[in-house]
Amino acid sequence: MKLIPTALLGLIALTGSALAKNPIVITQDASRMMAESLSPTKPDKAGIVLTREVRLPEYEKGVWYRPFTRRGGPGGSIARGNRVEAVAFDSLAQLENYEPSKTRKDHNHVQEGQFILLQLSGGSYLAILPMTSEKTHGLFFVEDGKLLLKSGNYGTSEINGEIPLVCWAYGKSPYAATAAVWSQVFESGYVAAQPRSKKQFPEKPYGYLGWCSWEHYKTKISEKVITNAFHTIEGCGAPIRWVMVDDGYLDQQGRMLMSFGVDKKKFPNGWGPIAALKDEEKIKWLGIWRNFGGYMNGVSAKHRMNDLKPHLSKMKNPRIVLPNGTPEGSKAFYDKMVGDSKENGFDFIKVDFHFRTFEHYAGTSDPVGAMRLNNEALENATHAMGIPLLNCIAQPNINSLQTKYSALTRSSPDYNQKDKDKNKCNTYQSFANHLWMGQTVWGDLDMFHTHDERDVKPMAIARAISGGPVYISDEPSKIVPEVLTPFAYEDGKLLRTAAPATLLPESFFVHPFRDDEVFRVVAPLEDGVAAIALFNFAESGKTLKSGFSAADYAHAGELLAPGSPAWPVPKDSLLVYDREKRSVIELSEGFSSEVTTFDGKLFLLYPNSNGWAVIGRADKYLPAASVAVESSSDREIHFMLHESGPFLVWSAKGVPRMNGIEFKEVSDKLYLADLPIQKGSRKIMLSR
Repeated sequence: MKLIPTALLGLIALTGSALAKNPIVITQDASRMMAESLSPTKPDKAGIVLTREVRLPEYEKGVWYRPFTRRGGPGGSIARGNRVEAVAFDSLAQLENYEPSKTRKDHNHVQEGQFILLQLSGGSYLAILPMTSEKTHGLFFVEDGKLLLKSGNYGTSEINGEIPLVCWAYGKSPYAATAAVWSQVFESGYVAAQPRSKKQFPEKPYGYLGWCSWEHYKTKISEKVITNAFHTIEGCGAPIRWVMVDDGYLDQQGRMLMSFGVDKKKFPNGWGPIAALKDEEKIKWLGIWRNFGGYMNGVSAKHRMNDLKPHLSKMKNPRIVLPNGTPEGSKAFYDKMVGDSKENGFDFIKVDFHFRTFEHYAGTSDPVGAMRLNNEALENATHAMGIPLLNCIAQPNINSLQTKYSALTRSSPDYNQKDKDKNKCNTYQSFANHLWMGQTVWGDLDMFHTHDERDVKPMAIARAISGGPVYISDEPSKIVPEVLTPFAYEDGKLLRTAAPATLLPESFFVHPFRDDEVFRVVAPLEDGVAAIALFNFAESGKTLKSGFSAADYAHAGELLAPGSPAWPVPKDSLLVYDREKRSVIELSEGFSSEVTTFDGKLFLLYPNSNGWAVIGRADKYLPAASVAVESSSDREIHFMLHESGPFLVWSAKGVPRMNGIEFKEVSDKLYLADLPIQKGSRKIMLSR
């Protein structure tokens, strides 16, 4: 159902992107979506058909989500790359004259935006989203001290009829305001995106540990390289259950796709020998990287796919062809891409460079319409063929608002072992992005290296709390299994949070690199347990102090599903589990800890239930994910341990008792039962 346009809706005739006289005024309405009806209107040279000033209410602080662009200036450039980055600001002038920090040295052009969160006086929040549809793609721009909305098809064809402009909503927290905006998006009928709560996380394979060829090998892969990697990974000591073959295998010339087949010099026997390496008890699933537009420079006009020739048309660069802007053309292309993957033994697919494909369409008749059809066709093909889809360079709204079936999207740029500043920035951006992305998908923080001594601890903590996939890209002989085993059970299945982790409220409005600020991340687990991580990525190199309170715990409940309420604070108290110290203390008025430079710390907050708290598996990053509490009383507690192994329990009233098991007190009121690690769940009853 499309929402009825507001009083500002009218039938207007514009010439290109002429600035309309009536500004969009963000009113005090709790939630609102604005639309406009156009008589046939030809876009300007940049493909923009409508420009409106947007007037904001008074605010104290803001965070501006900017898609990365290569250049600035009026109108900026089309966003590119898998970077939508949160930038804290106090005024539009500050954004327009933004000065990047050392860590964010490439933050040179931040004047283009796709989402705004404002903190208002009195503690409430306002979320504002420019809208996209099958006709237009809307973005915010800061120019000459004004906030502008520009919308167009980035092409040449006239636009006629109703187009959405912007929607906004207020809330008592960033999560409530954002969920209220996305609720309008889901109900609007303009886009295909569906709520994350209606989707299933693709457990097979992404619920298990994995390995990807990219960061170590880049494009230097072959049948021999992948075969050797399989065998080495199988003996590495960590339960890695899937492998993804990334870029470097395609049949291409001049970075243009010739066919969906392989480079015969690198893979002379096709995919058969690689698919044959899969083993139900070892590396069970095989994934493949694909490019949304075929390859970096699209599909060659001289391609060898005769069945697709009627469905592809030339771009402004006549050497490039892409799906021809019809439903049939998009369906044929993506059915072939996904079908080829499945027929060759691949179980899942990562599709990359969505937005680069949009750039190839720029200046043609209807780039926005073509991208809408392509997104829909890819979603339909992977869904129909049962191939889990990870979207990679797909953060801009033209892609993210079309996630109908897919449940995973990359939330940061690529991990880079050599660029520590980049990895710090990536981590912060992922958790900031999960605020809006988490309404429709889970976020993917990308691979990391277990053998990187400086990087590994904060990278591991970030992935543990994220709720998303966990996979690595070490040269296989360098894998450090001790880094990976705390993520998963013996069969490789991950212990995960119950929702994507995101920043706690004040961390959206800080500069975590330029300023001496710890940024804080929260995620919910089952049984009312919350995970909170503290990261110190400040450029000063100082050790910083930070912490959390019961109010921070309550926010975890809001992340479970869009519109979920905050958790009530348990009446008996909250307990803080420190994994590094193996200690539990009562939260009381609050908790704080020192965090050294470029470090992260992970804590779990448990409700005190009749003087009990089952901490869970002592050897895991997320011990609470390893148990499900069934009942408790003053004398007993019953729970399920999902996999037998050493577990911790806090008992306020004496040593726990269990038949045949001796408990060791490892710190005040915290007891360890050193059960052997065995596959399979185990029901447990403790008494005292």
